[in-house]
Order: sequence, then structure tokens, then C-alpha cells
Amino acid sequence: MSRAIVTYAVGAHEELLEVALPTFKEFAVRHKYEIVVGDLITDVPPAWSKIPLMIEALNRYDEAVWFDCDLVVADPSEDFPPMRELKTHALVRHFDRFSEVPNSGVWRVTRDCVPLLKKMSELEVFENHGWWEQAALMTLMGYCVPPEGSDYRDTRCRCVRPTVWYDGCEFMRLCWNSHPNYRASRPKIVHCSYRDMTKRLEVMRELVKDPNYNYPKYDPEDADDSE
Repeated sequence: MSRAIVTYAVGAHEELLEVALPTFKEFAVRHKYEIVVGDLITDVPPAWSKIPLMIEALNRYDEAVWFDCDLVVADPSEDFPPMRELKTHALVRHFDRFSEVPNSGVWRVTRDCVPLLKKMSELEVFENHGWWEQAALMTLMGYCVPPEGSDYRDTRCRCVRPTVWYDGCEFMRLCWNSHPNYRASRPKIVHCSYRDMTKRLEVMRELVKDPNYNYPKYDPEDADDSE
């Protein structure tokens, strides 16, 4: 089966990807993925570039795995587990305060998900939402999503009406997308989703030097609303 890790960065985020990419490449070499770094530039917020880049990758590969540019692969020794029969995509749910939030920062999709990706791109109502394409994904899975501009951290997100895309999702262990306030004891991938870009870079660099680095929790005002 052909597989690719797909990632993308533009503007200030390019510095994040420069730090992250060597860890992506090590994981890819160990487990026989190709690396695809997108160069797509559109007139919508950059997070939305995930959708056309994943569709393009699925034209060439059986499975595409999206990696946000603010991830560090802290432990590349183990590959993602196989998806169970009838599952078409896989990600990690974060449970934080009042909410259950599926996080697409690490997102494995098969070719059966092309219709899902296309439906996400049609939900223009979320174009400037703080969770961008993740809000579209959550909606299509049957989750309630906080209104644009609200305090996302105080909103109760739940799957209120599971859809075929919820039923087709394999929920992976937290170690595959461990973030500062909801973390795995032995993370394989750390999502450095701090609001402050300087802090993101600082923590990512520390993790590259020492995968066992005890990265800090969010400061009260530091959490990135994009999750």
C-alpha cells in the first residue's frame, strides 16, 4: 500500500515546519512513507489548504496522513496501527474541560474520504472560523461546533448526531497527538499548539533536542483556539 505524509506551511509557520520536518522525515523513512510538502497558496486562510493537498495526495497514494507544521515526532519507533475494517479515517480526540474535540492536526485518510474532503470544502460558513477546516470536519461527523468568535475553550463540544463519517472514524490513542493540556504519558507525536509563536518554536526545538522534554502546559491566555 502506498502512503504519504502531507504537510504545509506558509508565512511565519514556515519556521515551524523547518524545525518539524526532520522528525517527519525520520518517521517516514522508518515506516515507508513518502513526504509531500505542499506549495499551494490560496486566497483563503492557510488551514484550508489541507483539503486540496489531501485530495491531490489521494490521487497518488492509497493513504495520506496529514501532519500540522507545529508537530514534533518525539518517538518514531512505532508506525500507526492498522485501521480496522470499515474505518476510512483516523484521528485523536482531545477531552479538555467541557469538550470532546476530534483534532485533525494528525489525520489519516483513505481514498474513501475524498467525498468527505469535498464536502468540507463546501462549508464556506467556516472559512474564517477559529477552527477552520476542523470545524467543517466536526460538523460533518455530527459534532456541535462553537459559534465563530466565541470563547472556544468554554464551549461544550459533543457528537450530538453521529454520521457515517463518525462511524467510519478510528479514534487513535492520545500518544499520536499529545497536546500541552491533554497529554500522553509517553507521546509519539507532540502537538505544540501554543498561541505564542515564539513559545511554539522554543518548545519544538527543545523536543527535537530531547524527546523526553517535559513541555509546559498552556498559560491561562496561551491556548491556541484552533486546538
